[in-house]
Amino acid sequence: MHMIKRCELFSCRQAKLLLLLLLFSGICAGCLGQDPLEARVEKLVRGLGDEDQNVSYASAYALIEIGEPSVDSLIKALKDDDPQVRSVAAFALGRIGDPRASEPLIEALDAPEPEVLKNSAEALGELQAPEAVDPLIELLDYDDDEVRSKVVFALGAIGDPKAAAPLIELFGDEELGGPAAKAVGNSGDEETVEKLLGLPDSRDPDIRINSIYALRGIRDPAAIPFLIEMLDDRAPDVRREAAFTLGLFEPEEAAPAEQPLINALGNREPEVQEAAARSLGWIGSKEAVPPLEELLQDKNQNLQIAAVKALGDIGDPGAVDSLIPLLEDEALLVRKEVVHSLVEIGDFRAVDTLISLLGDENHRVRQSAAEGLGKLGDERAVNPLLKALETEREGDVRAAEVRALGGLGGPEAAEGLRRISTDMDEYRSVRTAAEEILGRIEDVGEANASSSSSSSSS
Repeated sequence: MHMIKRCELFSCRQAKLLLLLLLFSGICAGCLGQDPLEARVEKLVRGLGDEDQNVSYASAYALIEIGEPSVDSLIKALKDDDPQVRSVAAFALGRIGDPRASEPLIEALDAPEPEVLKNSAEALGELQAPEAVDPLIELLDYDDDEVRSKVVFALGAIGDPKAAAPLIELFGDEELGGPAAKAVGNSGDEETVEKLLGLPDSRDPDIRINSIYALRGIRDPAAIPFLIEMLDDRAPDVRREAAFTLGLFEPEEAAPAEQPLINALGNREPEVQEAAARSLGWIGSKEAVPPLEELLQDKNQNLQIAAVKALGDIGDPGAVDSLIPLLEDEALLVRKEVVHSLVEIGDFRAVDTLISLLGDENHRVRQSAAEGLGKLGDERAVNPLLKALETEREGDVRAAEVRALGGLGGPEAAEGLRRISTDMDEYRSVRTAAEEILGRIEDVGEANASSSSSSSSS
C-alpha cells in the first residue's frame, strides 16, 4: 500500500476538521454511555488502516489524545497484517510515550517495510529506550536513507555513548553526517571526545566540520586545543565552525582561545571573522575591544553587526564613543544592534543619544530606543517619552514607550500612564498595558507608604 508522508497530512482545513470530529464524537458518545472507552479505542484502531491517510492519522491523533488506555490495543496493532496499521500504531505509541511499548517496537524493527521501520525507530527515540540501542545500531546499515535518518535521531535521543563510534562513521555521509554529529554530541563521553580529536587528519572537510559539531554538543574543555588548531584549517567552513564553537565554552575554559580568536578577526574570510567576533563577545574578551572597534567601519554589514553585538556583550564602557556614530548608519539592522549594545553596556552617556532616536524615521529603531531607555533607568527620559507619545502612531512603539515609563516610574510617568489608561481612542493593547503598569506602580507606592508609616510609629 502506498503511504504518503506525514508532513503532507492535515495540511488542509478538512483534515483538521476530521480530527476534531473524531475526538468530539468519541468524547460525546462516551458521555452518553453509548460507546465505552474500550470500544471507542478499538474503533479508532481499526481506523488506522483506512485508505484515506487523513482518516488514518486522525485516528492516531485521537488515540494519542486518549493516551494510556489505548496503549494495549496499539501494541496489538503492531502485529497487524496491514503494514500501514503497524506503521501508524508505532507513530502513536511514540507520541504517547508509555514504556510498555518499548519491546514491541524493538520487535517491529524486523519489519520488511521502510515506513514501519521509520516510525518504530522514531518512536523508540521518543521513548528514550536504552534497550533499543543495539538493534538500532544494526539498522544504520539499512539501504534506505529515510530509515537511517530516523535511526540516527533515535540514537541521539537515547544518548547512549556506545552509539558514538558507529555514528562517527557516518560523518562523511552527505545526508546523514550532520544529524549523526548532532546525535554524537547528545551521547558522547570522554572516550568519544578522544575519537573525535583524531579526526582533524581527515582529508574530507565535511568530516572535520561534523567532528566540530559533535564536540559542540559534548562541550568538553579537552576539545579546546583541537578547536584552536582548526582555526588554521585550509577550509573556511571549518575555520568558521571552530571559531563559533570556541565561544560556547565558559570564559575561564576558553581563555587559551582568546588570542587565537583575536587573530581570526584578521582572517581573509568575512564569515570566519564574524564567528570570531561573536565568540569573543560571548567569552567577554576585553583584549578584543580595539580590533572589534576597527571592524565597526567594515563594508560587510554582517561583520559590522557582529562587532557591534560583541562589544555590547563585552560591556566595556570605552566602546560607547565608537558605537554612537553608527547610529547615523543607513542600515536599520546596524542602528538597532547599536541601540541594543549601548543598553547592554549600560553607560548613561547613551541616554541622550537614545532620546534623540525616539524621533528616528524607522519605527523599529524608535521601539528599540524606548525599550533601551526603560532598561537604563535614567529619569531624564520620562519627559521625552511622554512627548514622543503625543505624536507616535505605531502601536508597538507606543507600547514600548509605555513600558519604559513603567520602568522609570515617578509621579510624571504615573500621570502620563493614567491618561493613556483612560483614553478610549488609544490602542486597546496599549491602554491595557498602561493600566496594568500603573497598578503595579501604585501598589509599590502604597507598600512604601505603609512601610514608612510603620517605621515612624515605631
